[in-house]
Amino acid sequence: MGGIRRGWNVRRSVCGGIVASALVFVVAGCQEGVIPVDPAASPPAAAGAGTTGPGTTGPAAQPTQATVAPARILHAGDYVLTAGEETAGFESSGGADEDSDSSAIRAQVAACVGVPDYNPSPPSDETTGDTFTNTEESDFQAISRAKILPESQIRQNAEIVTSPGFGDCYRTALEDQLAGEDENGFTYEIVAVETPPPPRGATALVRTSMGITDEYGTYGYVFDTIYFYVGQVAVELDVTNIQDVPPPVIEQGLIDQIADKLTDQ
Repeated sequence: MGGIRRGWNVRRSVCGGIVASALVFVVAGCQEGVIPVDPAASPPAAAGAGTTGPGTTGPAAQPTQATVAPARILHAGDYVLTAGEETAGFESSGGADEDSDSSAIRAQVAACVGVPDYNPSPPSDETTGDTFTNTEESDFQAISRAKILPESQIRQNAEIVTSPGFGDCYRTALEDQLAGEDENGFTYEIVAVETPPPPRGATALVRTSMGITDEYGTYGYVFDTIYFYVGQVAVELDVTNIQDVPPPVIEQGLIDQIADKLTDQ
């Protein structure tokens, strides 16, 4: 099944490549936990404060600086899928390696939906979670990836994946990437790309039905990518199943776990 796994990794590089990111930094004043105050500006003294007589004043009251809580540093590992009641019936293993470079694919899809010159900087933090494999059907799997992004990038990415043309643009990029026979003799046929209404708690869903052919025959797979864009965190949850769509109740449980984590930022 090495070629099938290669197909999964190639497909992840395409669907996962849409999310790009930039470094997240807070302004210097907030990093110090203090709102900067202009030293040349002196607040007026309170009525009667420090007065000793007509035309004379005592020591002026010291100005008070307003303080704010230090900005929280977010960690991508806090937002990926982890073992819990939602993953009952699955075994977990280490996260998959990412494709080395999918920037061209990301830019292709972004330009296709109307976002030209899409070239953001690397994320401030990112991680790939464990792979969860169903104990009864090894081709029923789930894996997630999280990135920490500025809120402006989160909004732009959400705009891309919710664009009416996203499904068609996504399919074109995927077909370009999977065209021809790979080094193991496998071929890939995109049967359908759909964008159903997003599940509860998610930003968007793209569903790809694919046939993968080797010397023994053709195997049908359904790949769901669920996108989450909340606050400063972007998460993609990839769920794959053989022949049919992933069981909705199980898939929604995985989505709910991530959606709940995203409320803590």
